[in-house]
Amino acid sequence: MAGILIVDDDPTIRAMFSRALKALGDIDQAGNGAEALRLLATKKYDVVLLDLHMPIIDGFVLLHTIANKPGQNRDTPIYVITADTSEQARIRALKRRAVYMLTKPVPIATLTALVESALQKGADRGSRPLEGDDAVIDVGPPSAREGSSASKPPLGGPSAALSRPPPGSLQGASRPPPGTLQGASRPAPALAPAESPKKPSA
Repeated sequence: MAGILIVDDDPTIRAMFSRALKALGDIDQAGNGAEALRLLATKKYDVVLLDLHMPIIDGFVLLHTIANKPGQNRDTPIYVITADTSEQARIRALKRRAVYMLTKPVPIATLTALVESALQKGADRGSRPLEGDDAVIDVGPPSAREGSSASKPPLGGPSAALSRPPPGSLQGASRPPPGTLQGASRPAPALAPAESPKKPSA
């Protein structure tokens, strides 16, 4: 089963989250960042739910340690769940590679859907080889990938397709339509002036 780590200094919240998520995986709990680091050093987790303001080691330090210290949980998605609504806290958490930030109180349905989505993404990544940042970030559609044939311009350059006449049209559309005379725009030859009648001789 999937491994889920809940890190929060409030035992009531840890118990509530554990009950809500127990059907999704094996749940471990930590009351502060120091306890969390000990658990992260011994077990690979699929999702971490993290509070920010805790004693001993807070969530900001824990995020920084996980992101910068080699270990089996370095790429584990971390979802911050906190009562701190300040923009400064949000920026600090996201800069330290938090995946998402939720504000307490969190509806149980929202929490469950979030963890289910994270576990599904992890399962999808595990079913195919990982390349580069694909271990953390989903790859875009094939047309957006570098080197994909779908993103290459038509042969002959980007304007090649536009310069070709549509099917059924004639090359050299400036030719006159059938039944007209070539050079119809040339001026008609001028007629010679008519001779005036000669007067009878006397």
